[in-house]
Amino acid sequence: MLIDIHAHIQFNAYKEDADVVIKRAIDSGVFMVAPSSQLSTSERSVEYAQKYPGKIFAGVGLHPIHLKEAYFDPSEEGAPHFHTRVEEFSYETYKKLAENSHVVAIGETGLDYAERLGVGENDREKQEELFRKQIELALEVGKPIIQHCRSGIVNERKCNAHNDAIRIIAEYIPRGLRGVVHCYSGNIEQAKRYVESGFYISFTGLITYVNDWDKVIREIPIDRIMVETDCPYMTPVPHRGERNEPAYVRYVAERIAEIKEVSFEEVAGQTTENAAKLFNLSL
Repeated sequence: MLIDIHAHIQFNAYKEDADVVIKRAIDSGVFMVAPSSQLSTSERSVEYAQKYPGKIFAGVGLHPIHLKEAYFDPSEEGAPHFHTRVEEFSYETYKKLAENSHVVAIGETGLDYAERLGVGENDREKQEELFRKQIELALEVGKPIIQHCRSGIVNERKCNAHNDAIRIIAEYIPRGLRGVVHCYSGNIEQAKRYVESGFYISFTGLITYVNDWDKVIREIPIDRIMVETDCPYMTPVPHRGERNEPAYVRYVAERIAEIKEVSFEEVAGQTTENAAKLFNLSL
């Protein structure tokens, strides 16, 4: 068994064949957490979790890229282009969704300084405010966060989003904040700080064709690691150029096993245990 802790199965990329893709994953022993990017995908995540109880678990939240309009080209063959629309965060609306028993996390939420967003200091402050609101929601409903973090340019200056995120979450750890940093993109020092705070680190198919995070994977204890696809994006080798899907999370686990020089079974077992512990899953 494997838990893909970041599968956007409710996104439009699967509009025509979501049930087929989900069945293929379940038949291969893969269950999934479906985090969201805005209200519409949050509602669909809950719908899928209700349709596949114990197989799909919902995450609800507002992604920071939805604070301003932008066009995204993932620059990946097989990955869809998308246009972000501005959404105001309604605490009460998301709280009502978050209280659903099928919801296991708030997210994805966090910080995104991608150059294509044209982030200024005011935008950065708005992202932090949104992040804090969703952290407060997570604490109120007693569920962890799924943290998104992408460094980039703020006011034409390189800015490390992980440093900002670490600063922010540190304020809430004493109040019981728990979570996972998805699609990890930071360095080893930052990874250690996350782990010291009790957070988990999750990796995507990116590690199957880029070796930038091999050192992080080797040094971070396996009981703090999770696996994900971030589908429909980040398609792993050997399926590069295709639309990603939850069943492909196996390749991420295999690569981690290779880097850590342990068995695939150990990685699958431990990462599943980690996900079950953080998200309080009944498997």
